[in-house]
Order: sequence, then C-alpha cells, then structure tokens
Amino acid sequence: MSHEAHAAESHEEHPPTTIREYVMIGLVLTVVTIVELWASYNEPILGSLLVPALFIMSAFKFAVVVAMFMHLRFEHSLLWKLFSFGLVLGTAMILAMTLLFWNDATDAVGGPEFHTGSTLNEASKPGGAPAPAKH
Repeated sequence: MSHEAHAAESHEEHPPTTIREYVMIGLVLTVVTIVELWASYNEPILGSLLVPALFIMSAFKFAVVVAMFMHLRFEHSLLWKLFSFGLVLGTAMILAMTLLFWNDATDAVGGPEFHTGSTLNEASKPGGAPAPAKH
C-alpha cells in the first residue's frame, strides 16, 4: 500500500468534525475563558481557590483543544500520553516555581514597609532623603 493510500485511509477512519461541532467547541472555550477572566478580577471572592481553579480551567481548555482541534482523540494513544505528560510536566514546573517564591517579600510592591503595615514615607524616616523638587 502506498503512503498516499495509507494517508487517505487513515483520514477515513474517523468521522469529520462538523461546523456545528466546531462552533459548539468554540462556545465552550469562550465560556470557560469568560469564567477565568471573571475569577481573576474577583480574587477576593475566591481567595485561595483562585489559582487551583485557574489551573483546572486551563487544563480543561488544553484537553479540549488537543483532543478536538488537533484530532488527537482519533490518533494512537501514545500521542495522547505525550501531550498529557507535557501538561503534567508544565503544571508541575509552574507549581514548583509558585511555591518556591510564595513567601518571597523581596519583590513585593512597596518594599518591606508594604508588608509590615507601616505608613511612613521615605522623607519622614530617620535618615531618609526628601523627595526631589519638581520643576
């Protein structure tokens, strides 16, 4: 069997995705994205559940795109396992970096005073320099 015949035969194995299915997939992905945006702008409501919720929604969108748009659900299971491994590895790396720098106050906006609740500005601190004059 020639390569072209085999390629044509492999494309005939699964039913084609219809335009209606693509529109439905797009709508689902849009709704999940809207929920992600809502969640990120309403952090006080979700609190510590925000990051896990965003991870779960992102993983869901990844799975839908890979399975439906890349037609991975019709391919050999090894490809699905490779993409899943990449997702797990990427998630583990992000979680490791997040946990590594979770309590690092050196990059906080406003410096250490921001975390201690001090309201002193630089000019009123002992030895602090006054703010430069505006011209």
